[in-house]
Amino acid sequence: MPPTRVVLDCDTANEVDDQFAIAHALGLPEGALDVRGVVSVHNTIAHGPGSRDMYQDEAERVVGLCGGGVPCVPGADRPMNSREEPVPSAGMEFLIDEARQGPLTVIATGPATDVASLLIAEPGLREEVRVVWLGGFGDAEAYGRHKFHELNGRADIAAWRVLFEEDVDLLLVPGWPAPAKLQVRATPFAAEVRAIGNPVASYLAEILELWVAEYGGPIDPAGEKILWDVACVAAVADPASVTVERRALPTLDVAAAHDYSLPGREVDAVVDLAEGRVLRGMMEALGRHPGGTRA
Repeated sequence: MPPTRVVLDCDTANEVDDQFAIAHALGLPEGALDVRGVVSVHNTIAHGPGSRDMYQDEAERVVGLCGGGVPCVPGADRPMNSREEPVPSAGMEFLIDEARQGPLTVIATGPATDVASLLIAEPGLREEVRVVWLGGFGDAEAYGRHKFHELNGRADIAAWRVLFEEDVDLLLVPGWPAPAKLQVRATPFAAEVRAIGNPVASYLAEILELWVAEYGGPIDPAGEKILWDVACVAAVADPASVTVERRALPTLDVAAAHDYSLPGREVDAVVDLAEGRVLRGMMEALGRHPGGTRA
């Protein structure tokens, strides 16, 4: 069978996990994924109205360090005004063009603005599109514990509601509990990444150390970082590394309050993953990029 056609839709430089996810996807063995491009989406909660352009620059940097070969396209620079109004962008048009060519998986690791805009602007393409989105919560307990920590959904609540309420093939990857298992100790893990010896690995090691140095202390005294977005790449490239169950989605209001007593449609959700297998697969992918001393 031909490899799965994917577009990565990222808020690269929001943290550092998007950068790892991009390098992971681009370093997979030939035939694993057909990465068509990287779209950059805003995250105005994290970095304000100029966030999209900041993330676009970082996506171009990471793709270049991986050897290039795929386009980096600017997506939405703001959230949706309503569930009925897509946010026009070059990224949305890129997604539409790719979906018109056949089945397309959009791995969305930031706010869902671009994929929601695609679904609203071109409803006739919904049968061609599968969305793998890092966001939301796996159940009512996780919502109660982490509702103020979730960022991707809250950065565009209207887009979040589109994914939950419209007829779209959705694989939900809630941050808790599965991706949260991809927690690494920054100093030893950065050393292991740097030892791969190629430019992209050196860069990833550097930004991991810088991120923990900036956001450590009382937030993260152990110097650890969760590589959330890598879970989405693994779910597509190595489905055996994740556990997927059907889950009923809650009803969301305009403020993103969840009502689990009013369940909506059922979707697939990642409820667990084999963190060792996922991280090994990512490290192997990093080693395939140009300039490495090991494969």
